[in-house]
Amino acid sequence: MVTGLNSHWIVYQNAYGNPEIEYSTTFGFTGGVGVSYFISEQWGANLSVLATKMGQNYSGVQSGGDAERKVKLSYLELPLLFMAHIKNAANPTWISFGPDIMVLLNAQQEYRRTGGEPLPNPEGMKVGDIRERFNPTDVALQLSLNKMYELNETDNVMFLFSINTTFGFTDINSIEWKTPQIDGTYTGSHNFYIGVKAGLMFKASKD
Repeated sequence: MVTGLNSHWIVYQNAYGNPEIEYSTTFGFTGGVGVSYFISEQWGANLSVLATKMGQNYSGVQSGGDAERKVKLSYLELPLLFMAHIKNAANPTWISFGPDIMVLLNAQQEYRRTGGEPLPNPEGMKVGDIRERFNPTDVALQLSLNKMYELNETDNVMFLFSINTTFGFTDINSIEWKTPQIDGTYTGSHNFYIGVKAGLMFKASKD
């Protein structure tokens, strides 16, 4: 069982043909359950099922007006990670890496603008459900550093602390919404986050 907090970003903004708005720091929670299997003292594997908030906040000047935009994405996150033990650490310490499959559950957009000139594509700033604008799945790579601490004398309950980062390889925009920027070019958008997780590990068996 784990829960955590991420700083998440959409790398390369899709403003749907409108002037872009400056990025604003965005945070979101994640949480779920996982199973780890240690093949040996050196290697292991982990499969988790997580509910993760992604997306991006924007705030600044757009077409001469004061604008604020929030793209809120919710994913079912399924990382399948290989675990490599770091020897000689004070407590069990592992590096985990591997593919991270994210399934889109919901997509919402909030938008407001005060003053300024008319937008080239006002429909792009539609408020509400925008799930059709995104691919249903994202394939990413996750890397994490994990440290485990014993919580009792029997060594069957461990506290887990990890630092995680994930970068999506998939352009998250659906084909119909790969809209060129004002200069006529198009760059795909990608999910990215870095964050921390904490939770409990229960040992199912013991040598």
